[in-house]
This record gives sequence, structure tokens and C-alpha cells, in this order.
Amino acid sequence: MLVAALTLITGCGSGEADTASVRSPAGSSARSPETAEPEQTIERDKDPVLERFPEFGDITAVEWVTREFGRPSEMAGPTDFRVSGVAQLAKADTERLQQEHDWVPAEEAPATLEGISPRVPKGVAWEVSGGFTAQVTGGAFEATFFLDPKAGVMVFDAVNPSVANP
Repeated sequence: MLVAALTLITGCGSGEADTASVRSPAGSSARSPETAEPEQTIERDKDPVLERFPEFGDITAVEWVTREFGRPSEMAGPTDFRVSGVAQLAKADTERLQQEHDWVPAEEAPATLEGISPRVPKGVAWEVSGGFTAQVTGGAFEATFFLDPKAGVMVFDAVNPSVANP
């Protein structure tokens, strides 16, 4: 059973969550309390994902995490955030995405927030589509999308993804 992971805005969870430690870029999880990064909560609520990425279609499972960056939390104003996740797509939507967009083999594996990276399937022939990415982002934010067409798994990583207009 594949569990999907996605990181979105804090507070958009479904109440179903578990916690994953975040490690430093060097791979060490040992930090002093003053420099320790907060733990990332794994969310499973589909709605925040579909609000930002309706092009995915029907998601049968999803896991995601979010991390804010760029300013201290006690300062007022907009907050930049990064969201990473893994979504299990319905078979019909996987087929639709393959027909609507040109997908090519990815040159590298997906890069995600560390709270999600253990949930990204290994040994997969990932595919990417510039057309799909352009359609989803509309040039308004940066994101990467990796599709495993055999398993119907989409790995995504985005900075400040906007809610799609209805």
C-alpha cells in the first residue's frame, strides 16, 4: 500500500497526523535546542492538496508536510512556505495525465523536504513533464512534479503554491 506525502500550510491538516524528525543537510539529527528545526507533521488531508493541485484529479491517498521559511514567526506579514508530498492518483487520472502531457524520463530523483523523503518510493523510473508543470504553476510559483506512471504515484515539491481559481 502506497502512502502519499504532501506538505502544505500549517493548520490545514485533517487531524490525522504523525510526526517525522527533520535532519540537518549534513544528515545529523543531533542539534542543540536553540538550533533544532521543528518536527514536521505528516498530514493526510486531501483537500489542501487538491485546492492547490486540482490537475492531479482523484487522489486516493496523500501524505504531505510544510515548512515555513524566510522570517521569524513572531513577525507580522506573509510567510513563504515549501510543501512536499507524495500522492497516489486514481488509475484513470494517471492515464489521463499521460495522454494530456509529454512525459520524459527524469534525470534525477525527486527532492523533497526531509519529513517526506522516506516516503518517496525508491528504484522508480520517474518521469517529468514541462507542460504539466507549466499548467499547474501558471508561472506563479516554483514546483517540481515527478510521476511514476506504473504505480500512479505523483511526488511534488512547491514553494508558495497558490490556491487554484475555481
